[in-house]
Amino acid sequence: SSSLFASIPPMRWYERKMVFTNKDDKGVCLSMHQPWASLLVAGIKRFEGRSWNSNFRGRLWIASAARVPSDEEVKAVQIQYQKLYSMSMDIPFPSSYPTSALLGCVDMVDCLDQTEFQQYRNSHAVDYVEDSDSQYLFVCQNPHTVALPQRAKGGHKFWNLSPAIVHTVQKGLQPSSQAWLKSARSHARRTQGT
Repeated sequence: SSSLFASIPPMRWYERKMVFTNKDDKGVCLSMHQPWASLLVAGIKRFEGRSWNSNFRGRLWIASAARVPSDEEVKAVQIQYQKLYSMSMDIPFPSSYPTSALLGCVDMVDCLDQTEFQQYRNSHAVDYVEDSDSQYLFVCQNPHTVALPQRAKGGHKFWNLSPAIVHTVQKGLQPSSQAWLKSARSHARRTQGT
């Protein structure tokens, strides 16, 4: 009987729902440039590309770097996501892109290498998976924003927030609405007959 279970591959992240709680929160943070940082905590961006692999799974806080994006850069990225989701006005883009700030968190549920990512992307077209040529992709779910972005200095790769900051910002976490994405996926499935 143990050989039967040994032959069953472990479930992948997209086959189960994973949610990390405040109790599980270790204050692990990742710094990102804008506008991508805000798009990740808004749930518009769902994969974050990196040149390095990670075994980390859990709540991942997102802080924006100090560089201010140009209006043209923000508009170009918004157009990229409008094309991805085949939508124009329904995507709830952030109204601002604060820099040097703690913006919110996501659940990092997996890290795929480029081959695994492209296999998933090709087999899940109706899920609107953004493209990336990064060596590794962090799979992010369950996006939340903080009620009021906090100043954050940032760090290299993963870095840790102080427990006091974690405790404070946890109180103001707000789930990012994913209703627009569910609607887009539903429409894609109806039009593709799946």
